[in-house]
Amino acid sequence: MSIKQIKKVGGILFLISMCFLFTGCLKENTEPQVEAVVSSEDKNIIAVQAVLESEFTVPNEEYLVIVKNIDKKMTEIGSNTPEANEVNGVEESGVSDEWRAYEDLVKKTYGPYFTDNAYDSLISNVIAFKYHYGYLGFDENLRYKMKVSNIQVTKSENINTPKFYDFTAQVEYTNNTGAVSQHEVKGTAILAEPGKIGKFEIRDDGGLGEQVR
Repeated sequence: MSIKQIKKVGGILFLISMCFLFTGCLKENTEPQVEAVVSSEDKNIIAVQAVLESEFTVPNEEYLVIVKNIDKKMTEIGSNTPEANEVNGVEESGVSDEWRAYEDLVKKTYGPYFTDNAYDSLISNVIAFKYHYGYLGFDENLRYKMKVSNIQVTKSENINTPKFYDFTAQVEYTNNTGAVSQHEVKGTAILAEPGKIGKFEIRDDGGLGEQVR
């Protein structure tokens, strides 16, 4: 076989090998991607965990700025004036920028994990960030910290309450002098639909509420 023929055969083999390589890459890239499937129970547990982590992680700097702005605005206009109702979210119309910022924070933090009705209750009753209220006095000498750990969320084994989930969590509370105390929080959540809480109830906070107050 001449050198010219060898080069010709080599070129053909090279083209064939490149075709196989291209086909293999194309097949690899066009195979459907398998998405991770999250079960309804996992979504429910994630929702409860997220709420507990938000509620018992203090301070929340964004929350502090918003509430300070509300307090400052109400001091400027007087807490007993009709305008103060707008700042404090009481009026349906003319809601202030300060109150709207609070609603936006609640929506961002809790909205993904609550049903529409339960979310509306958080806003209308101002019960989101309940364990952050100790900062409302704005006394820099009375600051405290909280962090949550060991969250356990368990689906009810009662066939009559399949949407009930019991939860416990350990919360470490540090007061302004640096003293640390441990508190076990217990409660129940009703998951009205996958990943959406219809009712969230803390039945026992192990004395944490007294510390905050």
